Amino acid sequence: MKKVEKLPYIDGLKVLSCMMIYNFHFINAFYCGFYSLLEQDYHMAPIEYIVGSTPLNLIMGGKFGVRMFMTISGFFVGYRFFITGDKKSLTDGAIKKYFRLVFPIITANFAIYVLMKLHLFANAQASAKAGTSLFFGSYNQFEPSLLAAMKEAVWGCFITGANSYNGPLWFIYYEFFGTLLVAAILALLGDTKARYIAYCLAVILCIRNDFLPFILGCVVCDLTNRPPLFLEKLEQKKIFTPLMWLLFLFGMFLGSYPPMGERLEGTIYAHIPPKVIVFYILGAACVLYAVLHLKPLQKFLGQKWLIWLNTQSYGFYLTHFFILCTFACGFYLALEPYVNYHVIAVLNYLLSFGLTVGVSMLIHKYVELPGMRLAAMTVRKKETA
Repeated sequence: MKKVEKLPYIDGLKVLSCMMIYNFHFINAFYCGFYSLLEQDYHMAPIEYIVGSTPLNLIMGGKFGVRMFMTISGFFVGYRFFITGDKKSLTDGAIKKYFRLVFPIITANFAIYVLMKLHLFANAQASAKAGTSLFFGSYNQFEPSLLAAMKEAVWGCFITGANSYNGPLWFIYYEFFGTLLVAAILALLGDTKARYIAYCLAVILCIRNDFLPFILGCVVCDLTNRPPLFLEKLEQKKIFTPLMWLLFLFGMFLGSYPPMGERLEGTIYAHIPPKVIVFYILGAACVLYAVLHLKPLQKFLGQKWLIWLNTQSYGFYLTHFFILCTFACGFYLALEPYVNYHVIAVLNYLLSFGLTVGVSMLIHKYVELPGMRLAAMTVRKKETA
């Protein structure tokens, strides 16, 4: 059996995914032409079209980044099990998942409620002035209720995917039930070859929703840590490394498919059917499998600053959107009459990013870590009961 060890390069992959999500929301707030590819939305044509309609749009590949997160989650559900055969990690992980997720969500939703009551959400005004209201201006434009915000945080986002207060919370529904689905398959069939049939059935049933990346992440983990004989033999051949580089590039290409899937005449994507979400899911699985077998990528992704940023990634994901809607939009409105639009955008990007990291550090230290300790304590009590 292999030894269970930390995979720091996966931390780096998560951070880059998180940055793609941040970039995606930032450009939708101030440069939505990158996303829409509509001439009336451009602030610096033709750059927006060139970037938005080529693989360069990976820098703002938020939809791809989210599916990468999901795929990694599916991978880690099975990681300890496939190495040690310990099914206890599957049930313990399911219990810990809720406690780890919920307290930062409560904190973020409470902050959003307060900011809304103080009328600090400036995204409607800012996006109207910047010409991006179609994509960014409609969020949080209602009378807030503390009870409703807490309901969304404690169970709504988990059970129904409710995300009225914090847009990115739609992810939590899939994160919670996706990891439970993978854990259930492994707990029931993980020691038998019947798990392959379960994978195939799950893929067919989930082909049109976002539970699919969790299944594929588990498959990637299975193929990496318990590879079938033919794959084990292939890994020993010289051609395997070039194949992994091709798989990595192919996955990145799929991940770069323009998110709207429209206005692609004359581009390299013109003759590809616009199955956008499926492309992102398959691309994420390809990239993850390739990274697990390519040492140069592991070295790059395993840098200390990326590993440190990963500790803040969950808080970053939960807070970045409302910080953009409040601080970033307010900053833009304050400077817009006096400073060049693009100068404001650069300053805004850097300041908003730094503020989000700072808030994430506080959430990680004072909310996320105590929640993880509570989860561990709950598991211990279950075992001794």
